[in-house]
Amino acid sequence: MSTYSVGQQRTFGEAALQAQQPRAGTRDESRVHAGTRMLLHLVLAGVPLLAISAQVFGFLPMRAAAALIIVPLVIVIALLSLFAPHSSDRIAVSGFLWGMAACVVYDVFRLDTVYLLGLWGDFIPTMGSWVTGGRPGAWDGAMVGYLWRYIGDSGGIGIAFFILAVAAGLGRRRRRVAVLAGVGFAVAPVWAGLIATVALAPRGQELMFPLTATTVTLSLVGHLIFGVVLGLGFWHSRGVQDLWSWRPVGGVARTTPGLSTTPTHDRWWDATGVEHHLASRGISRATYDEWQRELERRRLSRRRARTKTGHG
Repeated sequence: MSTYSVGQQRTFGEAALQAQQPRAGTRDESRVHAGTRMLLHLVLAGVPLLAISAQVFGFLPMRAAAALIIVPLVIVIALLSLFAPHSSDRIAVSGFLWGMAACVVYDVFRLDTVYLLGLWGDFIPTMGSWVTGGRPGAWDGAMVGYLWRYIGDSGGIGIAFFILAVAAGLGRRRRRVAVLAGVGFAVAPVWAGLIATVALAPRGQELMFPLTATTVTLSLVGHLIFGVVLGLGFWHSRGVQDLWSWRPVGGVARTTPGLSTTPTHDRWWDATGVEHHLASRGISRATYDEWQRELERRRLSRRRARTKTGHG
């Protein structure tokens, strides 16, 4: 039974319907903000990986990339998130966290093959020394190298994948589609880019690791593990699909069983439009969401009742 009176439900229903038809100016402005923010997130997500390739090819030292590109971008995005928060930032945050989580699982496998089995070397401390300018293999290089690996590389990969995944509407697809997409993204461009850097750079194998059947296979397996975790992470966080401000590429994706299609957040435009219209009627977002959940419970109850009647 609903805890709302008929009058309250009528008010909420009117607000819900009007919230799905925001003023064009509000919607367009929100999309511009979301697009600018997503572009900044994508640029920041890609720079740490590209900086490694630039260092190995001799185009730009990682130390310079960190000081001139990464740090200013982090400051800009941090200030925007603090003083002009946008709901679409949650897409990037979710991707960042799941990217690091995927790296943890990957490193359980990688560090076992490096330090326990001795099948290949660990170039991460050396990579860190490119940033610190210290002696390769020193403790400060190892610390910075792993921070770069987790926060920069893996977090950035997660951000990029989540943004591209919601743009493709994977939040409305089945779990296996999200996992396959995560694996595909981890293999190409991430793993393929790594191998291309090692193979094509004049000093790639000297600076990173030698290309042998063992190292190629182990690095591929590690990236497959990373991709599986990243894909599962996106599917687990598939609610971020509702924060995407545009219609996904390819139109409306097939709905995942058990995932509500009720527009708690409108699927194709940013949630700030909803909040603008609810606030104008003195209705909080929490109240609106609770009312939508009640509608969803009733819809599922009617569906179960029809199913029982049909079987009867």
